[in-house]
Amino acid sequence: MSVQSKRLTRFGIALENRHNLRIEEVFRLGALRDGVQLLTTEIRFPILGQVIPRIEIELFGEVFRKKITARMNSESPFMFDGEALIATINGVTEQIPCRQVIDPDRAPAGMYNFGITRKNGARSFVFDYHTYCCYSCDFCFKENEWEVMAIQGGGSTDYRSNFQECLSYIERNGHNFNTLYDIVWLCTGSIKDDVTELERHAAIARRLREAGYAHDIYLSQVVPPSIRNDRVRRIEYLIQLREAGVTRFNTGVEIVDADLRRKYIRGFKGTYIFGDYLPIFADAVDVFGPFHAGSCLLTGIEPSDNTIEGLKALAELSVAPAPTVLTPFVTKQLAIPFCLDLDELLDAHARFNVLIERHKLPVFSGVFSLA
Repeated sequence: MSVQSKRLTRFGIALENRHNLRIEEVFRLGALRDGVQLLTTEIRFPILGQVIPRIEIELFGEVFRKKITARMNSESPFMFDGEALIATINGVTEQIPCRQVIDPDRAPAGMYNFGITRKNGARSFVFDYHTYCCYSCDFCFKENEWEVMAIQGGGSTDYRSNFQECLSYIERNGHNFNTLYDIVWLCTGSIKDDVTELERHAAIARRLREAGYAHDIYLSQVVPPSIRNDRVRRIEYLIQLREAGVTRFNTGVEIVDADLRRKYIRGFKGTYIFGDYLPIFADAVDVFGPFHAGSCLLTGIEPSDNTIEGLKALAELSVAPAPTVLTPFVTKQLAIPFCLDLDELLDAHARFNVLIERHKLPVFSGVFSLA
């Protein structure tokens, strides 16, 4: 028996119920959950502080093509040899075509890295002028972003300078945005000065519109304390964003369970319970329109019934849900247990797709997506 065969046998997976899912989805979700083990010596990664090395790969199948970002894990049952993702499932060795994705502009080392201005997949762009979030929740990817940028350069804790860099980028390149991108994300860590935060969001959106950009501008931020319980102020805040050119308001719920929220979510944001978000989303839908408010929930950080009930509540408000598979970016996040086995994760995927069909949900399928 070859070394590879022995390894595949050692790390075999037993699945009770695949819900008739495509084998590509089984591999995609499994690699998001467990990472990938390398069967090739052709891939090298930089070691950056506490950042976990990751690989961006594209999975192929008949009428199937999706990208994921998966961490390196020598104990993963999913193995990548440079051309295929391989695993032994229920005693049968299966594989699907797969290739590493290296984007010179966005991920020159083959790792999905972050930056102040960056492409975000096909026809999507991100401005990230607040490189670190003041809440620093335990699961947040921005902990990784801050460390990578601190080591590699290209970012600053001077948020005013970062913001000016984004404005300068629009001045240099904004005339091309309308033909290049369908979505521009103002995807930022939040700051405690909510007045300045609003001003910056509005200024970026206005500058894009002045440059001729006519497509969607999505904003992601923590709901600030000043509008949490003041509905009049909240409506005014949302209208200011809409009038500046923002077309969708996103705020991450991430966790439904109140105890887990207190455990993993920091600062003011940790005082929210799930029910606090519902009137805020209802107002955002009133201002921006159906499915022009959105939120992320983390799959794997709590029982899947919680996640699905949260997704259902958002869908019934015409909020676009974006559940993502909990993925550690820095070593301390490995301490957060992934509480679903692969069968349960596949079940959550199938149940979410039922919600997608029932509510005709628009879904952004990113590199960590449950969908």
